[in-house]
Amino acid sequence: MDIVRLIENDKNLREEYEYYLSLGFGHRAASVMTVLDYGDIYIAAFVKSFPKEGVLNRIYDWIWSLENVPTDVNMAAYDYVKSHFDDIPDELKEELRPRLFPDTNIRNTYASSTLFGGAIAGGAVMTSAPAFGGMMAMAAGGAVNGSMMAAPGFVPGMSVKIDPEKFATDTYALIEEKDAKSVLTAPTSTFRMTTSTASVGIMLNQKNNDRKIDISHVRIEELLNYFDYDHVEANAAKDATFKINTELLDKGNDRKLLYIHVEADATPKEHQNIVLLLDTSGSMATRHCVTFETLATIVSKLNEGDVLSLVTYSTIDHTILTNHVVKGRADREDLMGEILGIWIDGSTNGSAGIETAYAIGEKTYRDGWSNQVILMTDGDLNFGINTKGGLQKLIEEKKMTGMCLSVIGTGLYNYQDEKLETLSKHGNGTYCVVNDLDDVKESIDRKYVSLTNIVAKDVKAQVEFNPKYVSKYRLLGYENRSLNHEDFANDAVISEPYGSGGHGVALYELYMGDATAGPSEELKYQRLMPNDYEELGTVSVRFKDPLGDASDMVSEIIPLDAPATKNACLAYLLYCISEVLRKSDKLNAEDYIFLLDQLQDDKYKTWVVSKQNVVETLVSNIDIDKLKEKAEGVKKREEERIANASGQIKQEPPVNAAPQPMNGMMAFGFPGVNMMQGANGLVDGSGMNYDPSKAPENAGWYCPTCGENKNTGKFCISCGSPKPEWTCICGAVNTGRFCQQCGKPKP
Repeated sequence: MDIVRLIENDKNLREEYEYYLSLGFGHRAASVMTVLDYGDIYIAAFVKSFPKEGVLNRIYDWIWSLENVPTDVNMAAYDYVKSHFDDIPDELKEELRPRLFPDTNIRNTYASSTLFGGAIAGGAVMTSAPAFGGMMAMAAGGAVNGSMMAAPGFVPGMSVKIDPEKFATDTYALIEEKDAKSVLTAPTSTFRMTTSTASVGIMLNQKNNDRKIDISHVRIEELLNYFDYDHVEANAAKDATFKINTELLDKGNDRKLLYIHVEADATPKEHQNIVLLLDTSGSMATRHCVTFETLATIVSKLNEGDVLSLVTYSTIDHTILTNHVVKGRADREDLMGEILGIWIDGSTNGSAGIETAYAIGEKTYRDGWSNQVILMTDGDLNFGINTKGGLQKLIEEKKMTGMCLSVIGTGLYNYQDEKLETLSKHGNGTYCVVNDLDDVKESIDRKYVSLTNIVAKDVKAQVEFNPKYVSKYRLLGYENRSLNHEDFANDAVISEPYGSGGHGVALYELYMGDATAGPSEELKYQRLMPNDYEELGTVSVRFKDPLGDASDMVSEIIPLDAPATKNACLAYLLYCISEVLRKSDKLNAEDYIFLLDQLQDDKYKTWVVSKQNVVETLVSNIDIDKLKEKAEGVKKREEERIANASGQIKQEPPVNAAPQPMNGMMAFGFPGVNMMQGANGLVDGSGMNYDPSKAPENAGWYCPTCGENKNTGKFCISCGSPKPEWTCICGAVNTGRFCQQCGKPKP
């Protein structure tokens, strides 16, 4: 059989073959890895019939020796297994005998289905080959123990298609969006910093399989993390554990977008001690999983002298390799032969696999190395410990061994995102999702060091805003990662880890203005004294050494003039897309204007230098006309809200009105007024004195910002500016909540 022509004539096979070559595998090994199916019991038996050493080369020669056989290598392998049954290892004979020789067992009816990637679990067959149409199927046995779900395929012996959505059991943590917070009542914003990109894999998988994306799939911070940002200058020393960059993007209408980028040191460890923990239960037999491509990528990253162990789990767990010292390319190819000898079947006792993997990791632990358990699964645990709380307790016990747990999720319809996020967070590891070859290239190949080499754990961020310049703020995303103010300095409160070179992004929408000049609510005991800090705020990051218990902290000032670059523009674009996918009501008129401008003429490509295909996939179903209608509706509601707040149409200022201030707050370019105590009384933002006595006696108080003279409340009914003055018992005239001369509160 001409294996070269076989690969060249199939676009998908050719792409996979070329990827294996790029990982460093030789032509012969890459060819065999491309044409043989992972997880099929017949392929596993076929591979195990050959000697382990040089197994892929031997199989390559065997394929070339084939004559007058179908072009399907897997079918030829099935025929080989049947004719060389005596050469099959004993552990497979009992399982294969009734399938290969149907006259001896009633289970013969299942043989044809399991040939193509199927699995037997408690009598229920689960088929998975794309040849079967990729539809969900369940055998006559139905669900195993009430929770086992079949992988895509047709029911053997039946011609009925089953809607996979009816059997979908995937779960995600609920996301509840938050409103803006006042700097006066919540001066700090604290959250668990993350490098996770898992949400992107989930969203792309939903899109590629024509499934709906809802708010629970869209974690804004993880979409931001997925993309690359260019920082010419770093604000920290070259050898610092973390570098923090900030930018400010003017959104208009008294709002700015604060972009924060936190990047870890990129220095990798010299050697790795990796324990691969592989889910081989029936639910992993699906075309939506890219297990073999992922494992090939990990194996390709092992250098000479690195240590690899391999554990699989389904109904029970199996130890395939323990403390294997990698010797070179030929050895890595033999390792892929071992992996092709794995088959998929049974239920999912993930906790048993975790116990075994950590026991091996503890024995093989090397000081100074990257010691990592890497779990690959869909999270559909139906035996052993399978609750979120139980898994959390288990993994917190196991992380005391010093091994970190990183999770690679894959799968559809039965994907358990919430459990996998819990495992990675409490196991001091990272979390990503892969469902096609592009995912593997991005999240495993390109970011492998960040996935496996943990440089810091329990990474938290806290941003303190200066009320002199910021009145309110809203953290965009991180809904499920928010912390209390006091949690930041509490080392008992855990967070998430950072891998080598990993980066995390946070965005804030800032409402600019002097919060001390006119608070939205009065507090009896809080006293916010004026400050002289000419800065927007401070970003602080607290973290621990991977094996440490006490935290360190780094901080950076947010300057008033942190200029925006394409980094902030890209982040802004991704945020707007996220909110549209969430069907959120958080976008304002300016956001819609920006997004429409970016999408209509593909302007977004200016910011998205790479991964344009990801953005194109996410926005593929966005209807521009409907987006315009939504934008018009939001704009109209905002105008109505302003009109209702004023109670009347804005009038021209009276003749004796004070001169208008600059069109923008001092040093910002935003509408508003910056009131200061001058030598001869109050001074408005333009530096001009005014005389409150000039306001007509019967017209209420006079607003120096817009000239409105019919105000009776705390704020101008036209522009919303605060009442400009009050007289303290000490005689000083003030505009804020506290006297600038003696500090007494406003009466």
